[in-house]
Order: sequence, then structure tokens, then C-alpha cells
Amino acid sequence: MLTADRQIDRRILNAATSLRTAEWEVTIVGAPVDTDFASEQGVLRIGSNTGDVSRESFVACVYRWLRTRMGRNSSVIRWLKQKAWYYLVDHETFHARLYWPTIKDLKASVIVANDLPMLPVAAKLADACGAHLVYDSHELYSEQEFPAVERMRWQAVERKFINRCNAVITVNESIADELQSRYGLSGVHVILNAERCSAPPIPSRYWHETFGLPAEAMVLLFQGGLSANRNLDQMVLAMLGLPNPSVHLILLGDGELQTTLAKLVQRHQLTDRVHLHPAVPQDRLLSLTAAADAGIIPYQAICLNNLYCTPNKLFEFIAAGLPILASDLPEIRRIVVGQDIGKVGDLGQAEHIRAMIHDFFATPTRLVNWRRNLQIAQGRVCWEVEEKKLLRIYEQLR
Repeated sequence: MLTADRQIDRRILNAATSLRTAEWEVTIVGAPVDTDFASEQGVLRIGSNTGDVSRESFVACVYRWLRTRMGRNSSVIRWLKQKAWYYLVDHETFHARLYWPTIKDLKASVIVANDLPMLPVAAKLADACGAHLVYDSHELYSEQEFPAVERMRWQAVERKFINRCNAVITVNESIADELQSRYGLSGVHVILNAERCSAPPIPSRYWHETFGLPAEAMVLLFQGGLSANRNLDQMVLAMLGLPNPSVHLILLGDGELQTTLAKLVQRHQLTDRVHLHPAVPQDRLLSLTAAADAGIIPYQAICLNNLYCTPNKLFEFIAAGLPILASDLPEIRRIVVGQDIGKVGDLGQAEHIRAMIHDFFATPTRLVNWRRNLQIAQGRVCWEVEEKKLLRIYEQLR
């Protein structure tokens, strides 16, 4: 299983665990980490068996050196990365040059490309060892907020390799339909990014205790990267003048906007209503999620990829039993409205978000009903269900 991740995505880890339980032998090949190579079970980091990764790509070496000194989410690093991909990087061969020295001697019966950057090198390895090729498209990769030329380059890579695959998997119906229409495919499999729900976390008073909130406080939680183009500033500003004084907003995560959002909270004297908390390890996340009263997803349809998104936090909120307030995007609506576990609407501008938050908490009996429905949804929208579909796909490739 090939991935460009440094912190391996939960979807990949869930898939690997499920396959190992079904008696597959699984190796995850990931990007190098900035510290010494960690002892991760079943994870091989590129460069760990070939010496310094700088021999594989001068561009990657320079980027890694700068990232360790400036931080991977700094504005300088993001600008340099954008320019490097635009002017210096061949989208098809870049990761192949990085990964090939580490993986060229691996033998497998199935090679999995997790997202588009891994597809060319996964195809090369599959050809080399006569393996089946699986493409797991975690998003509509080429339709992110790239410049037009870069979008076309990624589309060309996808078009060249996707029909070589023995199976194509993605995260929701809208992206599956788009891939099928765009590339003349049939039978793209949908495996949701669901969380395990067989042992839901026990709710606690963590947020009340950590931030000294009053007993009657209602916690609205955003969790995930504090990144640009997620409408986080408008979400913070929505807390200004919110009629219900008992609602508090928690931002759980790290990212490039962390300092900016903290300053925004200070400037508008919102420190008693908006609270920032650093990111926590994945194995601790759901216990903190369950300590909130509701979750919020304010993403905007600024590109086709965002329009069709089903972010991890959607499924984490379900697993933790949190009613969900979200932007009205088609796949999020399909789950939130379809399972009747929350409300979707216009979360574009601060005044609209403010009105939506006020309405969301205005009817206690509706919140109780959403929580009751979440108990049912946890048996439908969970990894235990998705795992069965995943294993059927791979059994056909044995």
C-alpha cells in the first residue's frame, strides 16, 4: 500500500488492519518523517533502506530541509511547494523517482495506490512484479484548488493510468460517478471513510474541565487541520453576538491558521466563547470528540473536490454520537439529512453561521432526537460495514 503520507491516514490504517485480520500480509510504504524512522508495525518509510532520500530527488531534499526549519505549514513553505509543483516537478515521475529505490525489490500480489500521486509508481511496481493494481482515490485529487495548468497535468496522469487498474475505489458516490463519467469506467467501488463504531467512546466533561466552562455550557466542536479555505475565520466571527450565551466553540487541531485564529479571537474579545486546543494523537481523538455536544463542518464549495467532500470529521462525529451542523454539500447532506442526525445549511458568512448555530441549539427535543438517531446511524455508517465491502473487493484479487 503506497501513500505520500507522513502521518498515515486513518483510512489506510483501517484498511490494512482489516486485510491483516483476513490473513493478508500488508506493508504500508510512506513518506519519510523528519525525525529518526519510527518503529511502526508494517510501515516502511522511503529512504530507510537506501540511505539519504536526497539521492532520489534534489527537489524533495531541499523541500525537506526547509520544512524542518520553517515548519511544513508556514506561508513560505506553502508558496515554495506551489511553485515547485508548477515549474520544477513532473507530476508523473516525481514520486516514482522518490519511491522506486525503496520499493523496487518488493514482491506482492496486489499493489495499492492511495491517492493520485501514488498511481504512476504503483503501476510501475505492479508491472514489475506481476501484481494486481488497486487505486484508492481518497478525494477528487485533480479538482483541488490548483492552478488550471496543474489541474490538467494531474488529470492527464489519472487518465493515463486509471484504466490499467484491476479495481478503483473511492470515498463516496459523487466522486465515483465523476470518475466513471470522466474516464469511461464502470463499477467504481465506494468505501466510506467511516470510523469503527462497535465500541463508542464514553462521553466526559473534558472541555468543561479544561477551559473552566460553566455546567450549562454547550460545546460546538470543530476538529481537524486549521487550514486556509475552510471558512474557519467566519466560524469564529459567528460567535460574536450569538444570542445563546451557553454555546462555546472549540477548535481542536493545528495548522497554518492557528496563530491567525488565536489573534482573531483576542481582537474580538471572544476568549470566553472560543477556545483553541492543540491536535491530539488519533488514538485519543474520539474520547475528546465525545466530550462535545455537537460537531460543525463549515466547508465551502470553492472547488469540485470540496463540493463532493466527506471529511474524516463527519464520521468521527458519528462515531462519537455528536449531532452535526454542516454546510449543505451533496455528500454531507446525503449522510446528515439521510440519517437525520443534524442540520445542513448556509455556513458561508458569519451572520449565516450565527443564525444556523442559534437555530441548531434552539430546540432541545430535536437534539435529543438527533442523538437517538445517531445510535442507529452508528450501526449503518461505520467501518464494520465498510470493511465487509473492502474485503470482498480484495478477495476477488487473491
